[in-house]
Amino acid sequence: MNNEAVENFNELSASWLNDVDVHCAAHLENDRLIIPLIAGTVQGVTDQIKDLTKKALAAQIKPEVIVEVIYQLAPVAGILRVKAALSEIQQVFDEENLTLPPILVEEDPEFGAKVQAEIYGTEIKNLLKDLPAKAGNFIPQALTEHFFNDFYGRKVLSVKERERYELLALITLNVDFQIKAHARGSLKAGNSEAELIWSVIQLLPYVGFPFVVNSVQIIHQAAN
Repeated sequence: MNNEAVENFNELSASWLNDVDVHCAAHLENDRLIIPLIAGTVQGVTDQIKDLTKKALAAQIKPEVIVEVIYQLAPVAGILRVKAALSEIQQVFDEENLTLPPILVEEDPEFGAKVQAEIYGTEIKNLLKDLPAKAGNFIPQALTEHFFNDFYGRKVLSVKERERYELLALITLNVDFQIKAHARGSLKAGNSEAELIWSVIQLLPYVGFPFVVNSVQIIHQAAN
């Protein structure tokens, strides 16, 4: 199979990728390698997942951190895309004889719900309250149980990290309302404006300028 077109494009885009990576290196550490994994998973593009996983492992990012970042994308990107990415990641783990350790979980089963209440209040419940046939009750309840309670109590990632990574996933999907809410939430969880903006810049080659320009403006407005 002739890959000339792809190879030519790889040469053309290499300087862009390098430029972003070099500038982000001054502001981000492990996230420079995690963010492309988030983008690929959310977009459902898995052909680079193995290489990205190998780079993350080479930078001493723990296997359990890599998979936890991907796990918690399920409420945003859906189960099927997460499974597709995990299949690629697992192949790398198998090649390198890596296994996942047991994880610690918060004792309080409502830990995630309490985090949600502290950061977001009843925003989603209020937004959906007029939906018919009890749908306005189910969606907020499912969000609390299967986004916040299922994931936020797992101690592999901090609340600050989870909020940042979810924001980046939402930016990859370009869902404006949710970006605004999670920009505020990420700041409230302890992320700085600069940290969030440079995290979005790391997304630039994967989502393009329109998504990035829109999102950094939203973050800046939320911070001010």
